[in-house]
Amino acid sequence: MSFVYMKILESRPERYDIGMGLLTLGSLTKIKERIAEHTQSGNKVLDLGCGTGTLGQMCIEKGAQVTGVDANSGMLEVAKRNSPSANYLNISLSNLDEHFSDESFDIILSTLAFSELTHAERVHVLKQIKRILKKEGKVLIGDEIIPKNLFAKCFYYAFRLPMRLLTWLMTQTTTNAIPSFDEEVREAGMQIVNRKPFMLGMFILLEIKK
Repeated sequence: MSFVYMKILESRPERYDIGMGLLTLGSLTKIKERIAEHTQSGNKVLDLGCGTGTLGQMCIEKGAQVTGVDANSGMLEVAKRNSPSANYLNISLSNLDEHFSDESFDIILSTLAFSELTHAERVHVLKQIKRILKKEGKVLIGDEIIPKNLFAKCFYYAFRLPMRLLTWLMTQTTTNAIPSFDEEVREAGMQIVNRKPFMLGMFILLEIKK
């Protein structure tokens, strides 16, 4: 995901969902719909990087009890309007260990948040997820990855290169698509039990269990 574009969207939270829908060619909405299908009435759900609360609201409509976490206070203000019955915490994902006890949630969700973290941060967050996830619980993560298929990978780099160059020129940083999520999940002591690719494999939905 373009760092510059993400920051522009985050500076205008009300436009975030429209912008992300365009940037992902609708894939983000499809990923959220798939995630919400996993939730049931009474589930205790944690939405990491909850953004504007649209995914949390989908889960609430299924009968779930949702807690949303996001470091962006502007996003949370919009989330509180979009999904007022959820609980919210304005903290970074790296601070989960300070706020949640062991085996607190049935389902833990995240969309387009892990690709904004470093490798070490992702592993740390995944380890905390394992700690606060109930024994038979599940983790559902939708995010940007580097595709494995050669054709898809070529398309990915052709599509991403202009944004990478623009990002570097403007901010001296670049994008952070996850090169190999499988290794990080294993490093955290969990396992991927299902995966669903979107947009030629540029985005993926992972189902993870302890």
